[in-house]
Amino acid sequence: MTKNNDPKVLANFINCLSVIEEDTARLYNNLSARIAHPLLKSLLLSIAEDSKKHGTLLKGVADSIVVIAKPSNCEKNTGESWRLVANLSKEVDAKKSFSEEDMKELSQKLTYLESVMGEEYYMFVQLKTLEIMIKEINEIYRIDLGSLKSVFTHIISDEEHHREIIATIQSTIGKKQEADESPLVRYTNPDNWVSPFSQANTP
Repeated sequence: MTKNNDPKVLANFINCLSVIEEDTARLYNNLSARIAHPLLKSLLLSIAEDSKKHGTLLKGVADSIVVIAKPSNCEKNTGESWRLVANLSKEVDAKKSFSEEDMKELSQKLTYLESVMGEEYYMFVQLKTLEIMIKEINEIYRIDLGSLKSVFTHIISDEEHHREIIATIQSTIGKKQEADESPLVRYTNPDNWVSPFSQANTP
C-alpha cells in the first residue's frame, strides 16, 4: 500500500496491482488445468477470468495517470499479496495434477489470498490517495471520482465473490468425500426392502 501522492508513484503502485492480477489469473488457469473435476475446473476458470479483467482495468487506470514501461519494486510496494501469489504459483507449478484432497488444503490458502487482495483494494479506496489520483486523471480525461471509485469497489466485490466460489469448491469436495465414505448397504433378503409402515399395515 502506498500513501505517496506523487503521480508516478501512484501509477507504479497501480501497475504493480495489475501485474499481481495477471499473475493471479495465470495461477488459477494453471490450477484449473491440473484438476479433473469439471465443476471445479470451471469455478477456477471463472476466477481466472475476473483476475485477468482486473489486471486490464488497473493497467488502464495506471496509464491514465502516467505511462510506465515497466513497474518497479512491486514486491516491496504490495508486500504480502505479491508473496502469496508467487508462493502459490510455485506450489501449483510443482505438481502435474491436484487431487480433491490436495484442493481441500490449497483452497484454504486461496481463500486467504483473496482476503488479502480484497483488503489491499479496500484500504486504497479509503485513503485520500484515490481522490488525488482522480485529480491527476481528471485534468486530462475529465473522469469524476465516483466513476473511478466504482472500478475499485467492483474489484472488491469480485474478491468477495471469489471467496464464495472457493467456499463452493470446498463444499463440493466435502460432499463428494462424504459420499465416497458412506457405507454401501446390500440387502440379501427382499423382506428388508419393506418399510416398517408397510409391515405394520400388512394383515
